[in-house]
Amino acid sequence: VQNQVDEVIDVMQENITKVIERGERLDDLQDKSESLSDNATAFSNRAKQLRRQMWWRGCKVKAIIALVAVVLLLVIIVPIVLKYHT
Repeated sequence: VQNQVDEVIDVMQENITKVIERGERLDDLQDKSESLSDNATAFSNRAKQLRRQMWWRGCKVKAIIALVAVVLLLVIIVPIVLKYHT
């Protein structure tokens, strides 16, 4: 009977050790999960910021192109109008 009790004690000690190790692994996984979540949030925020920045850059380029087109039209049209006006 004592041998059986000793075996049960050994098995229980192994089980307790495994449970403790499992708990530690779960804690590690939870830490990694939280870190991954934080990184994903930071990435998402940076992506939104970059998207807005690129949108404004596109607007600036379009505005410059429009301004150049207007100036070119004025350079072409004003001399013609002045030539026929006088």
